[in-house]
Amino acid sequence: MAASGNRKIKIACPGCGQKLDVTELPPFSRVACPSCGLSLIVPKWFNNYLLEEPEGKGGMATVYRALDVALDREVAIKIFRPDLAERGVSPDLFLHEARIAATVNHPSVVPIYSCGEWDGATYIVMQYMGGGTLERRLKDANGRLPIMETCRWIRDVSDGLDCARENRVVHHDVKPANMLLDLESNVKISDFGLSQVISGSASTAFTDNSTMWLSPQYVSPEKVLTGVEGPEGDVYSLGASFYHLLTGTLPFRDDDVKRLVRMRAESDPVPPDRLRPELIPAISSLVMDMMNRDPRERPPYSQISSRINDALRSIMRLAAAPKSAPADKPRKVLRVSSAHAGRGPRFLRSSRLPLLLILFFLMSSFCALVFLPRFVELRRILDAAPSLSILYGDLPPENFPFLTESFYAEPVFDAGLAFSDFNLPLDARYAAAWTSALYQFLDAVPSAVSSSADMSDHLRSAASLAGVPPPAASAYCLSVLSRRDPNPPHVYFSAEEIARVHLGRLVRALYDLDPASLEPGPIPDSVLREFAALRDSFRALPAGSWLRTLFESRLTDWESALSGSPGSAPELEPVFRRLFEPAERRPSSDRPSALSDPSVTVQDAPFGVVSRATPSGE
Repeated sequence: MAASGNRKIKIACPGCGQKLDVTELPPFSRVACPSCGLSLIVPKWFNNYLLEEPEGKGGMATVYRALDVALDREVAIKIFRPDLAERGVSPDLFLHEARIAATVNHPSVVPIYSCGEWDGATYIVMQYMGGGTLERRLKDANGRLPIMETCRWIRDVSDGLDCARENRVVHHDVKPANMLLDLESNVKISDFGLSQVISGSASTAFTDNSTMWLSPQYVSPEKVLTGVEGPEGDVYSLGASFYHLLTGTLPFRDDDVKRLVRMRAESDPVPPDRLRPELIPAISSLVMDMMNRDPRERPPYSQISSRINDALRSIMRLAAAPKSAPADKPRKVLRVSSAHAGRGPRFLRSSRLPLLLILFFLMSSFCALVFLPRFVELRRILDAAPSLSILYGDLPPENFPFLTESFYAEPVFDAGLAFSDFNLPLDARYAAAWTSALYQFLDAVPSAVSSSADMSDHLRSAASLAGVPPPAASAYCLSVLSRRDPNPPHVYFSAEEIARVHLGRLVRALYDLDPASLEPGPIPDSVLREFAALRDSFRALPAGSWLRTLFESRLTDWESALSGSPGSAPELEPVFRRLFEPAERRPSSDRPSALSDPSVTVQDAPFGVVSRATPSGE
């Protein structure tokens, strides 16, 4: 690819808005913003697109994230590898993908925008899917993916392949690497390069050149035996992908490719519920049916989607069933204010009337002195309709039963029950899930990240079953804790939501620190920056805010600890105590404090802006 003459390249820093002229810098190199220090990537002109960064290299093409300058949108551009032409592979096989995919119009199929040739390079322009592939997601998960989210992905891919079937298209290469996620974890099937268009008894496909690209881990038995497969072959490959994503194990494994592809024609895989016992039988049975060696016995796509929906409803009914509190696990107590600290005595039964009268008098007095102020405080919170509306949307207070006196004493347990209550509004369940996840991080629970990711997947599936989109801001707040950071564009955050995001970012920054590697000295700048942003966002909260009531007293203790006086806050949560426990020698005086420094700012821009830059020092 030749350079685009003397065309200027100017970029704007997403952190501070500073504009830079990077025309003379090498493409894809990095440059630090002179204003805020963010590390920016130098793009490269390609036709009317700016190639921003290579995203990966496949068997036939290199994929770039790019900016469509004319329409001001982010796209993905696949550029045919020139070395393949030298090996006799025709670019027509590459362009075949664009022609086939353009005939399939479905939300679960990656749309093709255009294709062509420029400066000797053959290319395809398609929708940018910033969430990566399911293959990458599986690797990042170290073995297996959440059951409900995986079911949702497979169901959506099934619907996309069904649309392709209706257009007489057989994909021929269904696998996790060809299932792409967008920034909100919605899946789409891509890579129709090996697809076949069937018309009666005739078909068109690049059969002579395509066998070298087949994936032996997912190919159907009939393709192995006869070299020919219909839509049922895609069902088999989808089932094999389903198997791999659920269990973390390929259905057939062998180092010899020839033996590997023939194993599926001679035997069935181990049922997935034997490898992952928590799988319900309905899901395991569906996977095995999809991988039936007889193509005629495999379920059609409509049946696959229906069976997955039925299984998801069963899983969610189980999750919504009432749960009892664990008897051997102490509940976390949150210190909010002295008004919430007391506990009531227990009733004692007696057969003597005088004793009962005395007890009744004492209890009445106790209730007047203790419970009445609590009730007034609780009623004030529940009556704060504007504040609740800011946090949860236009929903009445009775939708939030976890906003009770016990919630202040038992936030993790009560929020967990509310999250699992299938009858609650989706916004309320997201708020409860966020609260439950946040306290797991504060307690430094080792599984906090995976737990918050599982809750996020559970709620996404609930929204999908209900036929509604997840509440974008609430989903973002929860995803901050699960490290997914989707950075959804065009989402406007309220003051409460901004504070929730900054609180999540702070506890996650503390959680991600390795206590063993902390050296005596100042608190890491990343933590101080997050706390400064959190403090500023709390100042913007309205009076009577639920979030403010729950955490404001803790904010003072956290600031005292991060300023160098951990001894003044003996009830610090474990994730904060980790800063000091590994090294009692850490000086508490003479430590420079950045909390009062007005120059400390957050360098990223998570609210409504897709931030692709990272601090240059990281």
